[in-house]
Amino acid sequence: MELIEIEAPTKKRNKKRTALSSIQMLRGIAALLVAFAHLHAVEAKLGGPIIFGTWSLAGFSGVDIFFVISGFIMVWTNKKNHGQISKLPRFWLLRIARIYPIWFLVCGAIYFVWLIHPNWVYHSHNSNPDILKSFLLLPQKELPLHAVGWTLVHELWFYVVFGILLLIPKQYFPIGISIWASILIFLAIIGFDPQSPELRLITHPLGLEFICGAIVGLIANKVPTRFGTQIFATGMLIFIVGIFIATPNANDFFARTNDRVIFFAIPFALIILGLVKIEEDGWNAPKNMVRIGDYSYALYLIHVPAFAACGRLMARFSNPNSLADNLIFCVISLIVAIIAAAILHLLFERPIMKMAHRLMPARQ
Repeated sequence: MELIEIEAPTKKRNKKRTALSSIQMLRGIAALLVAFAHLHAVEAKLGGPIIFGTWSLAGFSGVDIFFVISGFIMVWTNKKNHGQISKLPRFWLLRIARIYPIWFLVCGAIYFVWLIHPNWVYHSHNSNPDILKSFLLLPQKELPLHAVGWTLVHELWFYVVFGILLLIPKQYFPIGISIWASILIFLAIIGFDPQSPELRLITHPLGLEFICGAIVGLIANKVPTRFGTQIFATGMLIFIVGIFIATPNANDFFARTNDRVIFFAIPFALIILGLVKIEEDGWNAPKNMVRIGDYSYALYLIHVPAFAACGRLMARFSNPNSLADNLIFCVISLIVAIIAAAILHLLFERPIMKMAHRLMPARQ
């Protein structure tokens, strides 16, 4: 994870923050929201009363948080890298080191299970994944073997585009972002929906979520700190409205990507901007939530396999007429997923990123 420096308010000008703890906290919240949404599907298989009902499917908005944060972080951490082609290899290699090693580990474990028990993996989909494209996170017509990987395909595409835009001198970077946004908006308006998975990725409206985050990164320093609370509250209000709109028919809603951008990308952009300004004013996010934010990528990858494993074990003891066993299942599953994510992060993800930064040190 790249450290993010921001200047404190004028009265605290002698201090610097080395990281935006609020953004890490938001990452943790995003991962938990997605986990709650997936708990609904696993819990439903146990039968009986359900704790995580259809309302929890609104947790898929955690994906939108991740996308907006990515756009913001990329702009915020690369302000000094514009127009320098020599910085581009390091930028892309660090992104590769961030995404692929832990993905290979988790996806490889799922592939091993799939070879032995195919009905345990990808069983809810009426198709077969392309295994090579799944591992390489390349666009395909079907979902990857580990279904959550579809978001990483979009993430990697954003890194490609952003890296190219970094070649533009800093003063023209907003123009490049505006052109990209204009193309995606135009294609969304005319309903452009190509059959090619590669072309669909390139023209996908979800690219606008990254752009929303990038815009926040461009304007954050220009927004007065005193407006942080109002901006955050406005974003939360729009987000709550989006939750009420999405909840009744969440699966269909989140398939309508234009709606996702309007009701989630825009409010999350405001929430991120508000949190940045609030943190500049001296507020710090709770340490436990920041820690979960540190684990967020590992948690995003491991929570579905963890839930599935817990579900298979606890299904043997499930009482269809009891709510208590569902509560036990949900609590245990979340704890197991978080512990597994912590182990993955501390013993695998973090050492790899430290190694990557040592091998590719930043030039001063």
